[in-house]
Amino acid sequence: MQSPRTAIALSALALAGCAGGGPPQELAGLWSAGPASCDAGVGVRFEADAIEAVYDQQVETLFARPRYEIEANGDAFRVRIAYDLPRIAGAVRSPNQHGVLVLARQPDGGLAPETHALVDPRTGATRTRIAGDPVETLMTLHPCGEHPWLGGLRGRA
Repeated sequence: MQSPRTAIALSALALAGCAGGGPPQELAGLWSAGPASCDAGVGVRFEADAIEAVYDQQVETLFARPRYEIEANGDAFRVRIAYDLPRIAGAVRSPNQHGVLVLARQPDGGLAPETHALVDPRTGATRTRIAGDPVETLMTLHPCGEHPWLGGLRGRA
């Protein structure tokens, strides 16, 4: 029989292994605002260590250290992404401040934000934004190139 400490340690190790798994396969490849952006190689990539803006040969981090959690699969695909807020020089910063973004599959095969919140665990404050949030425009995306979500829309199997 395991001691309670051993059980807790094993649980923590299991969770730590799951947390670093990277983005779900549905988010693979370049995502962009539309065909012209895709053709120019401009868009967003979901990576294990960052969600990045890609400008041809230049890459910039949009969201650092994302933690992906699939909430629903298939036609109702939803992914919850928690990310670290950037450190701003001279600003007051408490540990574990983070943002939470929920992206959902759209009927046209794209992704769009459903919710976006900024969380300060020190105070318990949560600021929820969606209307007028720049993240809404930035993260309303369509896959560039072949993608399983587009198969039914364009006659592909």
